[in-house]
Amino acid sequence: MEAIIRRALDMTLPSEEEVERARRSEEEIRRRLEKILKDHPKLDYRFLGSYARNTWLKDNLEIDVFILFPEETPMDELERLGLEIGKAVVDEFELRYAAHPYVHGKVLGVDVDVVPCYRVKSPREIRSAVDRTPFHHDWLKDRVKGRENEVRLLKMFLKANEIYGAEYKVRGFSGYLCELLIVFYGSFLNVLRGALSWRRNTVIDIPNGRVYKGREFFVVDPVDPRRNVAANLSLENLAKFVQLCREFLRNPSIDFFKRRDLISDEDLKREIEGRVVLVVEFERPDVVEDNLYPQLEKACGLILKNMREFQPLRYGFVVDERCYMIFEFGVKELSRFYRHMGPMFEDEENVERFLRKNERVFIEGGRFWSLRERRFLKPRDAMTNVIERNWIGMGKNVGKKVREGFEIFEGFEILKIKSVELRRKLRDVLCIKHPSS
Repeated sequence: MEAIIRRALDMTLPSEEEVERARRSEEEIRRRLEKILKDHPKLDYRFLGSYARNTWLKDNLEIDVFILFPEETPMDELERLGLEIGKAVVDEFELRYAAHPYVHGKVLGVDVDVVPCYRVKSPREIRSAVDRTPFHHDWLKDRVKGRENEVRLLKMFLKANEIYGAEYKVRGFSGYLCELLIVFYGSFLNVLRGALSWRRNTVIDIPNGRVYKGREFFVVDPVDPRRNVAANLSLENLAKFVQLCREFLRNPSIDFFKRRDLISDEDLKREIEGRVVLVVEFERPDVVEDNLYPQLEKACGLILKNMREFQPLRYGFVVDERCYMIFEFGVKELSRFYRHMGPMFEDEENVERFLRKNERVFIEGGRFWSLRERRFLKPRDAMTNVIERNWIGMGKNVGKKVREGFEIFEGFEILKIKSVELRRKLRDVLCIKHPSS
């Protein structure tokens, strides 16, 4: 176990070159901000997040700078001036969105987020979620000291197993949640040992230092006890983490800290053979991921609802340069006819109506039945029809792009798609095991 932890730590620790790049970038950011904020004496700035607490992972350097505005600043003024300052700080930029727009860019080649927020006296007075971040930093900064590498180990463990990140795309563990768990349990291994007793109704009360049963999995935010830090963690990813902890503690391996390799064409072909796997591909809408992913979930649900006859087994969706919805069904082809139930023989009026509407009629158990002909016998044909008829119910952005055009790949045709993210997701949807499991 100790040898594996040492190897994992070597994989997660930033190199000296990275640390030096970060230092130079921070100095340059400070120099630029000091110059810019001379014209705005009521504003201040702070370095927050994993970089400020030294819990960032190797090859994942990103510096978060928060611009603090007085409480009386109108929201539109905060957004306008915050973006103006952000654009002036970074070398190149793009706009991103959280509670409100912020600037993402680079300074001396290092990724930087410049986020405006309000300088409030208490978490109870926050006007948007980002206003809570300075309080999170203040609560954590001293408590996490000396445990930075424990945080890194937990983050790496989660990241390798694709459950790191609270955004809708992942619905896993946020960086803040990782740091709280290390503070609460004391070390990476203790978090894993503690997780063995987690249930779907476990409450981890960080400020009061206790664990008890509640109504849902709830990690109490020490900054705002009413808030669940694990609110975005899906039940599936909670269960996945607990099982990973069981397996790692039972049979430790460095593989738990390594992201799985992409599945090869040969292995994918072997997995797909004899299975009914379809992938729907369409153009990616120009919308933020936290809006896009719920729409993809909705679209998949609508398709599955209309294809129950084909016995849906698994589904998933992923976004790369294009969007992909993945489905596996248990039925390759339906029979030409299906049974349709009619009235009991005593119901003369409805029996006559039923006989007028149906040709292939029989009586069974005192009830009239008919054999009706299906329009679509194969999943691909049925799915094409479902999408063409129901695109408007798939969400504003997804529906629009699907209406403009989509393509369905089936079986070995999927090998033609050269998307890295699709390959990773296929491993999950098709239940292809991690080498260590």
